[in-house]
Amino acid sequence: MNKLIASSIAALAIGVVSAHAATIAFDLQGKAGAGLLPGNENGTVGGNAGTGGELPGGIFYDDVTNMLTMNIGWGSGNGFTDLTGNTTGGHLHGPTTSPAPGSFLQDASVKYPLNNLPEWNPSATNGSFQGTISILEADEPGLLAGEFYFNVHTTANGGGEARGNLVQAVPEPGSFGLVAFGALALLGSRRRCRI
Repeated sequence: MNKLIASSIAALAIGVVSAHAATIAFDLQGKAGAGLLPGNENGTVGGNAGTGGELPGGIFYDDVTNMLTMNIGWGSGNGFTDLTGNTTGGHLHGPTTSPAPGSFLQDASVKYPLNNLPEWNPSATNGSFQGTISILEADEPGLLAGEFYFNVHTTANGGGEARGNLVQAVPEPGSFGLVAFGALALLGSRRRCRI
């Protein structure tokens, strides 16, 4: 009977992990820290450069559908500091030529323009991109290795005012750990009952 319960619990745990394996969470990071920061730029940033970061909903990638969802904002209306002016562009750049953290120090070409999409809000004080884009299958390894970064551009900072590399978030204790803990507790209690 214990083998049947253990097999059932193991199958349940595998099912929980499989159900969540396709969604990968990301954070924004760079050489100056977490978020969209002027210090994450490799060039000189002028003026009173603004900051940004993740908005509710965060950043995540579905590795089955190749869809990347980004909820990123900047400016005081989103709890950050205002940019030097409205955005003139915003892009996902990559891949850099080496994985993070070395990629924080490298620049790459624009791969996915975002500012021409309807979800782009160029405001210096309350700007954002809250949308989903399709990632090419060939770009997935670079994305997962931290070789892509989000960059917002302004007139004062045409090369970029605030930047953040997309790096995989450190997972919090997930469902698998809870299921495994529950399985051990159940097996332990069944053994104690039989003794």
